[in-house]
Amino acid sequence: MGTQIRGKRLKNVRNIGLVLCLALLLSGCQAVSFLSQPAAGTGTSGRDVQDVAGEMKVTFLDVGQGDCTIIQESGHSMVIDAGNNGQGSKVAAYLEEQGIERLDYLILTHPDADHIGGADDVMERVEVGQVIMPDITNDTKTYEEVEDDIEAMDIGVIYPEVGQTFELGEASFEILCPKEVKENDMNASSVGIKLTHGQKSFVMCGDAEIPSEEAMVESFGSSLECDVLKCGHHGSSTATSEAFLEDTDPTWAVISCGTHNRYGHPHAEVISRLEDADIQIYRTDQLGTVTAVSDGENISWKSEK
Repeated sequence: MGTQIRGKRLKNVRNIGLVLCLALLLSGCQAVSFLSQPAAGTGTSGRDVQDVAGEMKVTFLDVGQGDCTIIQESGHSMVIDAGNNGQGSKVAAYLEEQGIERLDYLILTHPDADHIGGADDVMERVEVGQVIMPDITNDTKTYEEVEDDIEAMDIGVIYPEVGQTFELGEASFEILCPKEVKENDMNASSVGIKLTHGQKSFVMCGDAEIPSEEAMVESFGSSLECDVLKCGHHGSSTATSEAFLEDTDPTWAVISCGTHNRYGHPHAEVISRLEDADIQIYRTDQLGTVTAVSDGENISWKSEK
């Protein structure tokens, strides 16, 4: 185990339906169920996204050039990163709008400000069960404020190990990285997870770059296969390698980045890799907040800008 210290939906209509069902049975036809699937980047969906028992909702919150992912499953909740300084109030407000009063886990993938900057606002407005973060520090005021809040609120901290697993209601997640933390490389120390709900799964690895992806491929191989991949490092060409895409083999990819950001994210190379692999792309800079809902067998999508 990782080190843990102090302490988250007419009668006539029914008749018509019966007639249709009987007609299908008598004709020997097979009933077909249609699931609305969006075209790449359209952000449309066949149904509204609701917090329904037995479903898992994964929200990639638009926090500009930063990261924040919110997972809700049967009354259990988790946040992965909380955006930059100034975005914490937006994250906390969204949690409150969703009726989330407590987080089972707050994962802070690594100490860069665009991932942990809003964490202090979240911790001050929503109860947090445990914080999961790499055992690495950053000599910045942002990191110190987060560290101070964790300490002041006596929140338990877990420094995770690769292969360690956690439960979130009927869902679970496994730690994929980091294999080792590097004091001089925050991105390489990013915590990455594979989140599983029934037959559906999501791989999300903070700012982990190609060397970290290579380590994950070596450790997990084809078991990295998932339905949704959140591209590492905001769609930078330093991540989402062809080898990693081959083993994760996602149907959808999500890129969290800011409109006209100064880094040029997502990089053209990454978009080309995804398009060449016929992977549908959702970008927060184009679509705003993107939400995926899993019922354990299918995933539906919605976006809101």
